[in-house]
Amino acid sequence: MTRFSEKSFEVRFCAALSAAMMPFNRNPQWFGMTQAQERTTGIDTMLRMKGRLLIFQFKAKQNKKFKLERMQWDCLDRIGRKYPGSAYYVFPEASDVKTAASVKCLLKHSWPVPASTIGKAFRPGADTTTVSLDSKSKALTKKRPGISISAKNACSVFGCFCPPAGTALVFRNSPNDGDLIYFSLSGGPDLERDDLLLPPFLDGIGVVLGAGPEEDESVPPVRSSREFEQILGDYADRDLSPGLYGLFLPLK
Repeated sequence: MTRFSEKSFEVRFCAALSAAMMPFNRNPQWFGMTQAQERTTGIDTMLRMKGRLLIFQFKAKQNKKFKLERMQWDCLDRIGRKYPGSAYYVFPEASDVKTAASVKCLLKHSWPVPASTIGKAFRPGADTTTVSLDSKSKALTKKRPGISISAKNACSVFGCFCPPAGTALVFRNSPNDGDLIYFSLSGGPDLERDDLLLPPFLDGIGVVLGAGPEEDESVPPVRSSREFEQILGDYADRDLSPGLYGLFLPLK
């Protein structure tokens, strides 16, 4: 059975989340990065465009478990604590390509977990740790010491554009200041649904980049790559690859 590699998971997850966002954000922007790239062109380029930055660290199973490194976690935790909802580890349910390809929506079977919740998985002084994913219990688990870290699938965290057949979805306050109406098969305006979690409601998450009249006043915006490096402190010159991706969302 061919292993579901970290790179395959990254590419499929990015494609799935982009597809979910496309009706509302026609140009979601992804880039794979090392911290060296963050410090030179990556972050600076996006800062000039304003918006929010979400950071994802993808993991693949190794013998049914996920291996985490403390140094990497320290960096992501620094960002996630200062900007809640900005830094996530993302874990797949599947361990092989065939299983991953058999699901209709990868987002429902991918589990982003805030980096700030994972610290207790590390033993004191340990540089690495391993965790397992229990999708039925919606948790990351570890036997020694016995811990459980709550988890949600990506649809529950970021939204998913998978309307039921026969449903029309009407979205208010759309980007063009009017209603955007998307019909599934046999849908009509009288079947409006407002109980689905969808990507346009991602307000308040991510690192706020740039400045402007609509910036979030609850957290300070990052206006330069130097300010971003200051969040990471001594870790700013270290390489967090592989598996690190950033997704930029426009500020409303």
